[in-house]
Amino acid sequence: MKSNSWSKRLPWLFSRRADFWLASGGASLGLLAAALVIIWHGDWELSWLDFVLAEFHLGATYDAIIRRRLWRERQVDVVIAPLVILALTYALTMKGQMILLTSITMYAAVWHRGRQSLGVARFYQRSAGGPVSRVHNFLFRGAIYLPMLAGMLAYTHLAPTEYDGEPYLALTLGRQITWLVAVTAVVWVMFYLVWTLGQNRGERIGSAPQNSGGLVHPGEWWVVLAHAVAFGSGYTLGASNGAFLMALGVHHEVQYLSFTYAMARRPRTFYTGSRTGTDPAMKNLDSQASFKDSAALRAEVKQAVSFLVWPVIGFTGAVVGGWAELEWLAPLGVGGLWCHYWFDSRIWTRRGRGAT
Repeated sequence: MKSNSWSKRLPWLFSRRADFWLASGGASLGLLAAALVIIWHGDWELSWLDFVLAEFHLGATYDAIIRRRLWRERQVDVVIAPLVILALTYALTMKGQMILLTSITMYAAVWHRGRQSLGVARFYQRSAGGPVSRVHNFLFRGAIYLPMLAGMLAYTHLAPTEYDGEPYLALTLGRQITWLVAVTAVVWVMFYLVWTLGQNRGERIGSAPQNSGGLVHPGEWWVVLAHAVAFGSGYTLGASNGAFLMALGVHHEVQYLSFTYAMARRPRTFYTGSRTGTDPAMKNLDSQASFKDSAALRAEVKQAVSFLVWPVIGFTGAVVGGWAELEWLAPLGVGGLWCHYWFDSRIWTRRGRGAT
C-alpha cells in the first residue's frame, strides 16, 4: 500500500487538508504571504491580529488546565511554580532590571516557539508508531533545534541592541559562527526531508507498537518544514523590521490554537480519515457518524464556544488592563507570558496527559 493510501488512515488533528493549512506546512505559506504584505503595504493590520491571537493563545493554555483539572494532580507545576515566576517578575521590575526582563523574554520565546513545533510534530510521529529508527530521531531533533539556534544567532548578530524595540543582552558568537550554524541548519533540514521522502516511498505502515513499517507521518515533516521557514524568515527579517516577528507570532498562534482546539475536542471525536483504528474515542466518532449534519454542526459550535471561554476572558483582561494603565499591573503582562511558557513546557507532556 503506497504512502498516499496509508496516510489517509493516520490520525490527524482535524483532517489531512485542515492540518496542512492550520498546523503544519500551510502555516509556512501563510508566513511568507504575511511577509509580502508587510513589504508591500505595512504592518498595521498585522499588529492588531497579533494582539488578538496572542491573548487567545494564552487563554487556550488556561482552557487546557481548567478542562483537564490539572491543578488536582500537578499542584507544583500549575500553582506553585507560576506564583514563584510572578514573584520573580515583580522583584526584577522593582529593581529596575528591565534589560534582564527583555532578555529572558526573548530567549524564552525562541525556546517556546521551537518546542511547540517539536510537540506538534511528535503528535504526528507517535500516531505513526514513533520514530522509525535512531537515525530518524537524530535527524528529526536536529531539524527542530538547529533552525532555532540559527534563527536566534542571526537575530542577535543582526540586531545586537534591541529586541521588540527594547534593549536586551544579545548572545553574539561572531559572523563566522553564525553563518556556519545557519548553513548547517539548512543542510540538515534538507537532508532530513530527503531522507524522510525516500523512507516513505513504497513502504508500508507497521502494525507493531514501534514503527516497524518504516514510515514517517506527513504531518511530521510538514511541521519541520514550516518550523524551518518560520525561524529562517521571522528572526532574520525581524532584525530589521519588528513586523516580521509579529508575522512569526501569528504563525505560532494559529498553530497553537488549532492544536489546543483539536485536543479539547479529541475525547468527543477522533478523526483518522477512514474511521478505523483501536482508539476508544473511535466509538464516539462512529456513533456520531449517523447524526444529521445540523446536529453535528450544533455540537461543533457548542464545542467551539466552550473552548473560547478562557481565550475571551484572557483577551478581555488584557484590553481592560491596558485601558486602566495601572502601574502595578504592568509586570503582570511579562509574568503572565513567562507563566504561559512554563505551562506549555509542562502540561503537554505525557505526565500532563497531553499529546505532545
